[in-house]
Amino acid sequence: MLRNVALFSVLALLIMALPSFAQSNIDAKKLFNEGNAMLKGGDFEGAIGKYDAALKIEKHEYYYYQRGLAQKKARKMDAALASFHSAVQTNPKWAVGYVALAGAHFGQGDYEKAIQDYENALKENPTLGPAKKGLAAAQTAQAQSVLGQGQANEAIELSQKAIANDGKYDKAYLILAQAYNKNGAYDNAIKAAQNAIKYTKGSKGAAYFEMGLAYRNQGNTSKAKESFSSAKKDPAYARSADYELKMLK
Repeated sequence: MLRNVALFSVLALLIMALPSFAQSNIDAKKLFNEGNAMLKGGDFEGAIGKYDAALKIEKHEYYYYQRGLAQKKARKMDAALASFHSAVQTNPKWAVGYVALAGAHFGQGDYEKAIQDYENALKENPTLGPAKKGLAAAQTAQAQSVLGQGQANEAIELSQKAIANDGKYDKAYLILAQAYNKNGAYDNAIKAAQNAIKYTKGSKGAAYFEMGLAYRNQGNTSKAKESFSSAKKDPAYARSADYELKMLK
């Protein structure tokens, strides 16, 4: 989600058809295409060199963008972030550029900047799916971060915003359940955990565990045991859930 790999790979195929690229310098375009071939072949340093050469001839957002992708592949994350930033500086209305910049910020753990970049992308293209999903992921990551700092109310607000952007995002519901449990809003925690269980495709242990905590704190022992028993099936929560079950006996 957060890297939007599919979007990035498709973009290079579409660039030649875009009017702004059709008017690009022929020599720069040739270097750009050579860079794309190297990138596809796994020669990331060679690709970076070709994009650098193209940029010496012409400053174009697509050249910065593709260089950023090559730099990410080469694990030069600071350089990639700078390239994506140059892309949106060159064309401040290019939504895809903001998505790439957001992904780079997200990868560095700067969720606030990622949120801002995704919001900028949606200002330019409100229907851009990867931007909405990316925004939900960044909001959820920020919610998890502030919850770890004891800011449950802010975590609730961020999780709710994430769900508004992606109504099937299981992790947003899980963080929301955790935040409600912290605040003592156990009915809301149970509902959020139920949605996390509904939309989680993988392990559901974390959601069942949060549901168990909410039922336990409400004094509903039978429901708490049922939830913790389900959580116990997840190896990551087996010990914690077993402890809770023993405490309920």
